[in-house]
Amino acid sequence: MRLRPADPRRRALLIGAPALLAACQAPNEQAARIAQMTTRGVVLTVNFDLNSYAIRPDAAEALEPLAEALRDPVLEGFTFDINGHTDATGRLGRNMALSELRAASVVDFLAARGVPRTRMRAQGFGPLQPLTPANPRAAINRRVEVFAVPPGG
Repeated sequence: MRLRPADPRRRALLIGAPALLAACQAPNEQAARIAQMTTRGVVLTVNFDLNSYAIRPDAAEALEPLAEALRDPVLEGFTFDINGHTDATGRLGRNMALSELRAASVVDFLAARGVPRTRMRAQGFGPLQPLTPANPRAAINRRVEVFAVPPGG
């Protein structure tokens, strides 16, 4: 059996992943954030208060090193999906709009720190992708997830 070369997109993700993971290491373990490898690559999650799209201090603390990593030449070819989510409290239309505002606030935060807007794509999913389906109104569902998309991905 002949082994085929690794998919270049996967290789690019593996090259960039250490920089992203290092950037997402929490100096303050109490902060409400998660940095991990997933099937879609590296994800950073920041949480929001009920009915708000304002960046919380703990979220800003997580996003600062991420902004620095996203400016790193190693990640130059990557783009980033910035996905906003809400809990299931309230009306669907309002939650869809709020999730888009949450994603946009993270894009604005990163852009203000030198990350080109052309490398980020904001999307809102409202309450449609809860982290806790058994408890769709849980605070953990009020979040934005940042996914690294490798070149050509």
